[in-house]
Amino acid sequence: MTMPVNTPLKRFAAFALCLSLTGCGASIPGLSTGSLFGGSTTTKTVDAAPQPPPSDPTSRAIQVGTTSARALKCGFNFDPVKLRTQFLASESAALTNADEAAKLSKVYDVGFNGISKAVAGKDEGYCSQVKTTKIKEALNRHLAGDYTPSAPEPAVEDDGGLFGTVGGTSDGGYKDSNPLRRDE
Repeated sequence: MTMPVNTPLKRFAAFALCLSLTGCGASIPGLSTGSLFGGSTTTKTVDAAPQPPPSDPTSRAIQVGTTSARALKCGFNFDPVKLRTQFLASESAALTNADEAAKLSKVYDVGFNGISKAVAGKDEGYCSQVKTTKIKEALNRHLAGDYTPSAPEPAVEDDGGLFGTVGGTSDGGYKDSNPLRRDE
């Protein structure tokens, strides 16, 4: 005696196989495991615009202090003490008490000193053309009295997949990763 073909176990196995294959690369719009089990059918966009940086006194102090330290490292001709004094005077006018002004001064100094120490040992390659352009833009804004933090850099997304960088370079060429091979 043979069992009927439509047993519940075989139906479940066929359903599970189909369900597992739909998640492995089927590009049917709106079909996902979430939509099958009551989840949302809308897809989330990956290319969302980056959020603007917070513009509170602490973040402004860090931004201006670190920009000043980077500008000194790259040889920009400006007076860092004057920039610090102007920034603290501008921010202190909006603060309610002297304790907040003292705290803001310490935050500025921590940002300035931390970056100064971090870049002190860097070679001249630190001040690349791209980096000096960014520093110059931020420094000019700060010297003009605009202390808002710079917008964050957009994230570069690698669309190469799980193993997209194995054996290749970012420009699509082949990268020989054999450590025993010597250039001749």
